[in-house]
Order: sequence, then C-alpha cells, then structure tokens
Amino acid sequence: MSLDSKGKLDALRELMKERELDVYVVPSEDAHASEYLAPCDSRRAYLTSFTGSAGCAVVTKTEARCWTDGRYWLQAEKQLGEGWTLMKQGLPEVPTWGKWLKEELPPSSRIGIDPTILPFSESSTLTTSLTAEPTTSTLVPVAQNLVDMIWSSRPQRPLDPIFRLEDRYAGEAVKQKLGGLRDKLRKTGSPALVVSQLDEIAWMFNLRGSDIPYNPVFWGYAILTSEDCTLFVHATSLSEPVRDYLHINGITILQYDQVWTSLETLSQVVKEDESKEKDKDNKDKGEKIVKTDKVLIGNKTSWAVAKAMGEDLVEVRRSMVEEAKAIKNATEVEGFRQCHIRDGAALVRYFAWLEEVLAKGEKWTEYDAAMMLESFRRQNKWFMGLSFDTISSTGPNAAVIHYSPPKFDSTVIDPNAMYLCDSGAQYLDGTTDTTRTLHFGEPSAEEKRAFTRVLQGHIALDTVIVPQGTTGYLMWVWLTQTTSSFTHGLSDAIARRPLWSDGLDYRHGTGHGVGSFLNVHEGPQGIGPRPAYNEVPLQAGMVISNEPGYYADGKWGIRIENIIVVKIAETPNNFGGKGYLEFEHVTMCPMQTKLVQVDLLSPAEKQWLNEYHREVREKVAPLLEQMEDQRALAWLEKETAEI
Repeated sequence: MSLDSKGKLDALRELMKERELDVYVVPSEDAHASEYLAPCDSRRAYLTSFTGSAGCAVVTKTEARCWTDGRYWLQAEKQLGEGWTLMKQGLPEVPTWGKWLKEELPPSSRIGIDPTILPFSESSTLTTSLTAEPTTSTLVPVAQNLVDMIWSSRPQRPLDPIFRLEDRYAGEAVKQKLGGLRDKLRKTGSPALVVSQLDEIAWMFNLRGSDIPYNPVFWGYAILTSEDCTLFVHATSLSEPVRDYLHINGITILQYDQVWTSLETLSQVVKEDESKEKDKDNKDKGEKIVKTDKVLIGNKTSWAVAKAMGEDLVEVRRSMVEEAKAIKNATEVEGFRQCHIRDGAALVRYFAWLEEVLAKGEKWTEYDAAMMLESFRRQNKWFMGLSFDTISSTGPNAAVIHYSPPKFDSTVIDPNAMYLCDSGAQYLDGTTDTTRTLHFGEPSAEEKRAFTRVLQGHIALDTVIVPQGTTGYLMWVWLTQTTSSFTHGLSDAIARRPLWSDGLDYRHGTGHGVGSFLNVHEGPQGIGPRPAYNEVPLQAGMVISNEPGYYADGKWGIRIENIIVVKIAETPNNFGGKGYLEFEHVTMCPMQTKLVQVDLLSPAEKQWLNEYHREVREKVAPLLEQMEDQRALAWLEKETAEI
C-alpha cells in the first residue's frame, strides 16, 4: 500500500524507535555521491516528495525538515509533503543541517545515517562537531537504509550494458590514462587509490553506460595500485568484447559487491607493510608533493568505504582522477566544438518551429515542446540521449531556476511571455548544455533591460583574460580591496556587475564544469561562490559554462548560457612570467536581439554580439542546408542579423 507523507514519516519513526535513534538523516546522494540518481536511489525525493537534485532531509521524533539551496526554494515550497519544514539553505538565519543537529538537538542524541551515502570527509567533520561538548551526540552508521525498508514500490536497480568509448572519441587510450595515474600515485607513496565516483570510473577505462538517467555511467568501483587495477562491476552488464578489451589492458574484473571484501584484504596488506617512509620534500614540476603510506580516497568517497578499509588507513584528498579528467585533450576539445555545432542546428530548428506554431495560434505545452526539441536532437549524428531533463518554461515557471515541466497538466506556452529553455544532449564526442531566453510577442521595457544586463554579464565573462593560477572562486574581497587579490580568484562578480548596476542578481553560480560525453556537471572547476572552486586553478583544456541570469519570482526568468573552453591567451606581454588564460565559446545558437535594449550596450559589446552571430550563422547554416530546412535557415538569418 502506498503511504502518504504522514504515513512515511510515521513508518520511519517506528524504525527509528526500534533502533534507538533520535534522528535519521537522508541526504540526496547514492553510494557514489552522484548528483543525478537512478530512481531506486531517490530516497530523499520519495520521503519528502521534493524532487530537486540538491538537499538533505532530517527527521526527528517530532519534526521533519528539508534543506535545499536557492535554486530550488520555489520548487520545494510547492512539492514538500505534509509535515515538512523547508530550510532555505544560504539565508543568514538558516543554519546548515549539520550545525542544526549540533545546536538544536538534546545532548547525547543518536543520529542515524546510511554510511554508503555520506562522504567520509563529511562524516569525520560531523562526528567531531557532534561529539564535542556540550552536545556529545553520536553519529550512528545504519547498515540497512531505513527509507528502503518503508519503500514498498522501490524501483529495481538498472543494470544496463556497458560499452567501450573508442579512442577516436576519448583521445587517449586506457593504458596511457592508467599509466599517468600510476605515476601520480607512486609520487604520493600511497599503496593504492580507491575510486568510487562513477564518472571517474567511466573516464579511467574509456567505458560508458546508462545506469543513471542523463549520465552515461555505470555502477562500479575501482582499485588502482602501482602494479594492478581492478574494476568492480555487475557481471551481467559486460559483454564478451568489453571483457576482452579490459583483460587485454591488464584490468581485473570482479563483481560489484566484492569491493567490500577486497577493501578488507587491501587493509590487511597495508597494515603489514611498514617499510614505507614519508618524504615531504619530494617535488614534481615545482609543486610540493606530500607523501603518505595510506590508501587514497576522494573527498566524495563514502564513509562505508573508509570503514571497510579502516578509517585510520585512508587519506582523503582531492581525486587525482577528477583533476586529470577535467583537463580535456585536443580530441575532446574538438569534439566539444563539433557537437555544439550539430546541437546548435537542432536548437535553431526547434526555436524556428516553435515561433511558427505559436504565431499560428497553436497550443503547445512546455512538456510537449520539450519532446519536440528532443526529436530534433535525435536526428543528430552520434546522439546518445539528453544530458539533463529539459527546462522548458514559460512566464512565472521560468523564474524557477531548475524547473522541469510535468508530463501531465503541463503549462501551455504563452507567446506573450518570456520563454526560457535550458537543455543539453550527450554525443559520442561531447556533452552540451545551452540556455536561451526568448519572447515570441512584444517584451516589456523591464524584460528587455533585464535581458540586456544578463547579456552584458555573459559577454564580460566570455571576453575576460586572467593570469594563470586564477581560480573560479567568488573572491568578494577584490571588489573592495587591492586589485592584486584578483589574481587569486576569478570572481563571478565579472558577470554579476552589469546586473548589480540595476539592483539585480541571481541565486546560483555563474559556471560549472562539463564532462566530455560524461556528467553535465563536473568538478573541480567552476565559477561561483562555492569554496571548492578556490581549490583548483583554471587550466587550459577545462570546460565550463557561462550562465548569468535573473529571475523575477512569480513573473519571468532569464538565463543565457554558453559552454566555454579555457585556453592560453596570446597577450603582447607576460608580466611575472605567469602566462594568461582566456575563453573560447563553443555553443552555437543565436541570442534573441529583439530582447536587447541596444542603447545599453557599449560599442565593444555590440561588436561581440554581431561577431558571435556571424560565427553562429557561418557554422550552423551549412548543416541546415544539408537538411533542407528552409524554415530554420530563414529564422537563423533573421536572428543573427547585425544590430
């Protein structure tokens, strides 16, 4: 029998009582800290009815609270079930869920959590905080997830086929990738590296899957040593050709669940080996490498993995796989260029079609229109699926930052309102993510001014040049102190400043990393207020998004997003010998000039827009000519006309 919101909370509290728990925490993560989840792992969504990708649910004996950030506040307010309180993470008066547990719970509380869905780095920090006086509470690992026990209709775990990504798309063979990782591992002195992030595993082995919607990944773990490499996957997902490919490359294949016994075995080996000595003075390319005799795990690796190894035998570091994956090789960068041209053609065909049918008075819902966009993309070469759920939003819905139109009772697109479409696709040669905001009627002066400010922010970031060593962290200090601090962080204030001049802003970062036929959100690089963005400098070959926006709650929303590639800038001078970086935009889709208040643009901004549109027309038109899509060609010509 299906439970309502109250029934779920009652059932969960009964299980908490049986296990003598005062609190149960449900993060929005699976065993691999994935952003997007397979339906079977959407535990927080099942419990709370809130389907946003970020958030954490906390259930006590008398309360139920759900934390999420500004991208999802409006969505959460609509979706949270009976008995839930929304905690607007990011507001000054709202503590994090970890701080709330520390400050609001009675002393000596027992806080239960599934250790497979909590990163070890977080469990350590949380344990230290909770056990300190005066609370002395305990974080309790619960072997069987309590939500699973009340979820009678829980979907089956997908075990789809795993396939090889050929080197002509990957740009580097698996032997070279593993060799490079082993070199880095040896320099640390660590006996092994445990990899649990699914996109990292897919990248390491040049394999792809479809176990998680929109992300071409598969369930797996990997253990890499200086001599061996083991991949833990579900045997039914491997074909004989893929098995042969792995064996030829010296990779041992074990069943997915065997990772736990293998970790225990590795733990014994590490305990017995006491001959290694630390050398903190070793240097590589001028960077200090601190050696360790502990097994390395990434900062998103689960508490369960650390417990299986022995918490004192692991060291949490930023994943060397993540770092290597973030810097795209020449083949991958060219793949981004080419797939965005093809994707741009699909977007032009879609917007031309949508404008025509709305002008005819046809009624199209946000959802049905999104399906039409997908049909245009499916006609593209090497299309492998969408990279995320299409955000097709009209009027007030466009103000919901991560809105997704429902299949049933979706809103009809209003031609006299702003329309925001944020969409992307997976291709064998790359991943796309593009947002365009259009108006099919007559936009208001307020809408045009806001759109223009967003466009100016977009142009500002697209054209910036920064010293090498710059990070993408939001360094507010450089706005008010010496300009020298700018060299330590690429502030997304560059994109926000035009909006600030009108008292506008947005509740999300300005850029996120993008994978190459992998996850559309990829770390460690990005541009925004997350402290993690300050840990790694931007480097040539990294791919990020450029997506400032503005959202008038209850009225309309605006976002303009291109994908940009970090590259070396050819500057006339090289002060300090650092070298400089700039961006190359690869997204090829017009930005609606009807929404631009031209008198706000500087001559340089007008030139940028005209040159961008000329580039889009030159690259996309030949594809539309091959398709003989005259409607799309006419629309492209109109939308890329000079201003």
